[in-house]
Amino acid sequence: METSSRRINLANGTSLHVREGGEGSPTTLLLHGWAVPGAVWDPVLERWPAGSGRVIAPDLRGTGFSSKPRDGYGLEDDVADVVALIDELGLKDFALVGHSKGGAIAQRVALERPALLRKLVLLCPVPASGIPLDDGTIGYFRSLCGPREGLQQLIVSMTAKAPDPALLKTLVESMSSVAIESLLGGFDAWRTANFGDRIADIKTPTVVIGGGGDQVLNPAMLNELVVDKIPGAKFQEIAGVGHYPQIESPDELTRMLVELCGSNTAAA
Repeated sequence: METSSRRINLANGTSLHVREGGEGSPTTLLLHGWAVPGAVWDPVLERWPAGSGRVIAPDLRGTGFSSKPRDGYGLEDDVADVVALIDELGLKDFALVGHSKGGAIAQRVALERPALLRKLVLLCPVPASGIPLDDGTIGYFRSLCGPREGLQQLIVSMTAKAPDPALLKTLVESMSSVAIESLLGGFDAWRTANFGDRIADIKTPTVVIGGGGDQVLNPAMLNELVVDKIPGAKFQEIAGVGHYPQIESPDELTRMLVELCGSNTAAA
């Protein structure tokens, strides 16, 4: 699918760069996770079939071609930006897909704008209760923030299936656009998320997708901390992949997302 890009100035003063393609309904909004820009979704956008509706993939603040303030990288800041983007674009009856930290953001958005969502898809999502890490693990993640070699090590260490070398190279190159404030602040934001007591109020039909080989957020953890907490949520597994299905298994992931989001039925 061919895509175009543009910058959208939000009412809160943030400017977000978005990639978009397709037309008509339904609309699918793709939120990326920590340490990467919206380019992580490019393999999915390229494979998204014509006739499956409009698809939008923003660069969240601090990444890609979007605003890069010196501070404001709490989870609530991203949530405010996404809600403002939804309002600016006038999105209604749309599917929201959130990957990793974007999954935590998506859960919050589902609580903020429930009447607008038709489907919530959480891909390897950070639980609303965060992920407590010991000091050694925190230090390890922080040490990878910045240098290209560290960013590549970060991605490779979180995959279970070797990605296509060209996709991996492109993703790592795009990660150089992520501001250090976003890397460090965003890391603290997802690991300390603390709204797990609220997600039982999510009413949107929800599907959680996990990688069978994800060592960070394995299927058992996702079922316990996400699926079982959201009323009616269902779980689907992609066998043999880790935390980045977009580059590990883009064909299968795109097929799943089109089936879940790219039709005019809200059935899970």
